[in-house]
Amino acid sequence: MQGVLSGITVIDLSRLIAGPYAAMVLADLGARVIKVEAMTGEEGRHFGPPFYGDSSVAFMTCNRGKESIALDIRTPAGRAVLERLISKAQVLVHNFRPDFAEAHALTYDAVRRLNPTMVYYMVSAFGEQSDYRLRPAVDSVVQGMTGAFYASGEEGDAPIRIGLPIIDVASGMCGALGVLAAVMHRQQTGQGQRVELSLADTMFNFLAGKVGEYAIEQREPIRSVNLPIAVPSRHFQGSDGAWFSVSVVNEGAFKRFCAVVERPAWLTDPRYQRNAVRIVNRVALLAELEAIFITRPAVAWVAAFETADIPCGPVNTVSQAMADPVLAARFVEHPAMPGLPLIPFPAQLAAGMRRPDAMPPPPKLGEHSRNILGELGYGPAEVDQLVKDCVIARELNHRHQ
Repeated sequence: MQGVLSGITVIDLSRLIAGPYAAMVLADLGARVIKVEAMTGEEGRHFGPPFYGDSSVAFMTCNRGKESIALDIRTPAGRAVLERLISKAQVLVHNFRPDFAEAHALTYDAVRRLNPTMVYYMVSAFGEQSDYRLRPAVDSVVQGMTGAFYASGEEGDAPIRIGLPIIDVASGMCGALGVLAAVMHRQQTGQGQRVELSLADTMFNFLAGKVGEYAIEQREPIRSVNLPIAVPSRHFQGSDGAWFSVSVVNEGAFKRFCAVVERPAWLTDPRYQRNAVRIVNRVALLAELEAIFITRPAVAWVAAFETADIPCGPVNTVSQAMADPVLAARFVEHPAMPGLPLIPFPAQLAAGMRRPDAMPPPPKLGEHSRNILGELGYGPAEVDQLVKDCVIARELNHRHQ
């Protein structure tokens, strides 16, 4: 099926998650994505366990629909191959540090000399022009430096890292949006441009409320599992030991909530009758609720709140979530990757977007090297010489088993 980005070629020089995820979204939308990897493969292939075949599951989740060429760009012959690729593409993606990009002529100025209309997308940790431009950082480091470790848990808890690569995945989503906008601009004007994404900016967007709280109140933001913007809004334990999450988002919902927990007096109680005062008195309210909720099984509370049209659901483990037929239906399975559920991009187009199970699976290292070089004008003997000279890795022709 043709995608909205059919005819666009992307050179993906990125590694790990943030860059590769953005490039994968472009592949979902129909772009041809050529992943240029080091001779041993990008670091993400080895990020594990768990592994699926000879690549990590982390790699498999953000590299579908791509072609792979394994290339030593530090050699003159490898650089020549890369320059041919760049000259024929419309988008370049990388997450090199500025010093590496400068040393290997991969800055925007260097790339646009090869391809003046290139959409050049780079991921940095703290901004290419900042004083931290050469500071190595990954998702967890950026979470810590931006204050996100103190956005989870309760007052007095040790710092808590968000246990998901939330910055990397969100950066991939935002990066794809930025590239799409730049591609549209290129189509309208014929001009390329530089697009930069900072991991720190991604996290600060999540922390916007906390940043505002500090700026206005001149104090550390309140730390609470029960977010201090709507109360009650958190998870509780039922009599069976299971947990559930319930959230009251307006006063009409609070009225229905009080009916479910059989506390109509709270509607006129000066401590609880409005959200603003519930926030002030949340510790007392939560203590009362814990005593109430422990009297019935979690499933009973979930059913009662659903009947009352109040957002509520069980707090599942991953295995429990995957056993829910409605939730599990969000995943698809690729015929070449049995047993590995794939999740489509959250925003699904009715037309012009490919489903994960209809795309090529993540490539083997160097799987497409020979074909790509042939398209660039290299003959069979020249390709064999590049392999012999260790400029490209010998391609692997088998798929993941």
